[in-house]
Amino acid sequence: MKKYSIIKPDVKLINNLMVFGFECGAGWHPLIYELLDKLQAIEDRDKIGLEITQVKEKFGGLRVYTNVGTDEIWDLIDEYERKSFHICEQCGKPGSLINNYGWLITLCDECQKKMS
Repeated sequence: MKKYSIIKPDVKLINNLMVFGFECGAGWHPLIYELLDKLQAIEDRDKIGLEITQVKEKFGGLRVYTNVGTDEIWDLIDEYERKSFHICEQCGKPGSLINNYGWLITLCDECQKKMS
């Protein structure tokens, strides 16, 4: 995460929760890095003070929170959050949203079988 100036982990947990890292499975990490590359490029171009405040799974999908944004930033985040519903959170293969005993999670068939 040191590659990105838009990520500044706050150990006092006042400005963001990035000290916890990405609060999701490793299968989404390539998706997150791709999004961060695009967000970093926007920040480098526009200098709006963009910071990532949290990256996590919620209701089976990726959630990315920021301190500021523009329509371009919100649209990009929405696009990648939607993509996460088709990628296994655990391994990164194609997946789908399932209800696992009341817990929504996006998994491929193999990871779903391992969880059962």
